[in-house]
Amino acid sequence: TATSNSNDSAQIGKVAGVVGAEIGYALPLGSAFLIDVGLTYHSGEAKIDHYSEFGDILRDVSFKIDDLVTYYIAPTVVLSDTSSLYLKLGLSEADTTVTGDVTKPGHLSGTTWAIGTRTVLDSGIFIRTEAGYTEYNGISAHGKGTTVASSTSYSAEPTIAFGTVSLGFRF
Repeated sequence: TATSNSNDSAQIGKVAGVVGAEIGYALPLGSAFLIDVGLTYHSGEAKIDHYSEFGDILRDVSFKIDDLVTYYIAPTVVLSDTSSLYLKLGLSEADTTVTGDVTKPGHLSGTTWAIGTRTVLDSGIFIRTEAGYTEYNGISAHGKGTTVASSTSYSAEPTIAFGTVSLGFRF
């Protein structure tokens, strides 16, 4: 919002490929139930750009989200000797950076929910599929300096929907 009481809104969807790693431990609780606990790290970034002009006021800002980390717990039901189904609940964090004549927002934190399957082969290699989403807290940045644009503010409430297929090894 600028001092001229104008507003710009932008719905932004972004697809970004990332590479990650995960470490976890499955604690058996009987023959048909497990509790998985672990940590995932995804290196990569999603960048959101917005540009607009209103008279002599220029609004140009970019938000970048990267280095996503999730700490999770996943109750798991064993379906057979080789496959299982789980629900995941996690706490997620991500770094943010911003470019433009605006203040730097804080880092993101949010909640991750997912559902997935895991199939373990005789060799110890497993294949896992997962679908979920993460709702992050809102972030905002405000104009700085002494120009008219210093009253400009930007805000976002990021939600990430994801799908993964992973290969791993059970030790």
